[in-house]
Amino acid sequence: MSLFQLKRDINIYHLCQIGPQMDSIKYLDSMGISSLFSVAKDRDRLILLCLYDLGCRVGELVTTRVSDIDFHNGFIRIQSSRTKTRHFRAARVSQGTLQAIQESIQPGQVWLFPGRSSGHLCTKTVLRTIDRLAEEAGIQEVSRRQKLSRRKVTPHILRHSHVVNALMAGVPVPMIQKQVGHKRLSTTEIYATVAPALVKEAYDLHGFGPVSAGI
Repeated sequence: MSLFQLKRDINIYHLCQIGPQMDSIKYLDSMGISSLFSVAKDRDRLILLCLYDLGCRVGELVTTRVSDIDFHNGFIRIQSSRTKTRHFRAARVSQGTLQAIQESIQPGQVWLFPGRSSGHLCTKTVLRTIDRLAEEAGIQEVSRRQKLSRRKVTPHILRHSHVVNALMAGVPVPMIQKQVGHKRLSTTEIYATVAPALVKEAYDLHGFGPVSAGI
C-alpha cells in the first residue's frame, strides 16, 4: 500500500493498491475523517454523516425521502429502483446520525435533502460540497494545472472509507456487504486486501504479541 502526503507531514489520505488488474481503492483513515468533519457545519455536516455512516452511494442518498427513514428501528430504506444493483436494502443508521436527521427535518419536508426547487438535492451539489470541505480540511491535493487528474476526496471515497474502517472495527464482512449493498460478497472481501497495513494496524490496536501474553 502506498501513501501520499497531503497535509504537512501527516499521511491522512491513504491510497491502497488492490492489484495490478484492478482499480485502486482510495479511502480516508480515522484521522482524515475527523479532519473532514472538523470543517463541516449544518447541511454539509449532515451530508457527511449520512454518506459515511451509511456507506451509501451519493445517488442513493440524494433520492432518500423522509418517509424512507425508520426512526424507531434505526434504518433507512433504500428502494431497489434507487440502487445500482436493483436490490432493496435497509441500511443501518447510528443514533447520532438519526438525531441529526430529526433535527434537520422541517414540517411537510419530502426529501431528506431538498433542492432549490421542489425536487431533491442534485449529486453535483454533493460532489462540490465534499470537494470544498476536503480542500478546507487540507486533506486533498490541490493542483489547478491538473484539476481533472488531481487526487480528490469524493462521496465514493467516503463509501470506501466506511467499508475499510468498519473492517478495522471488526464488523463481519457479510454484514458490511448487506449495509453498503454490494451484489457479491467477493466485492466486499476485496477491501481486506489493503493488508498488510490493515492487518498490522488491527494487531497493534489490540496489542497482540508475546509480551502482552506474558511470554
